[in-house]
Amino acid sequence: MAIEITYGTILIFLAFIVTIFVLYKLLKFILRASLVVVATFVLPWVARYVGLPIQANLETGFLFAFFGLSIFLIYEFFHFIVQFFRMLIWPFKKKK
Repeated sequence: MAIEITYGTILIFLAFIVTIFVLYKLLKFILRASLVVVATFVLPWVARYVGLPIQANLETGFLFAFFGLSIFLIYEFFHFIVQFFRMLIWPFKKKK
């Protein structure tokens, strides 16, 4: 059985590599987002343990988790925008 290298096989291979890269980035993003959600969900109970006068119940935990995830998503969006513009400006930067 001979393996032929054609444009179709190269295209399929490149699509496979891009898919693996995108899935890796997506998994990394989901893991970081879930870590943020868990940390912000537990925050009211930690604050209560430290002695801060805060209500610690499920509703407060979910509210903190929602706000934590919202702030994380806003941060990731602006981080993407900054990286995108850095990538666009890169060829025009003067070398030192």
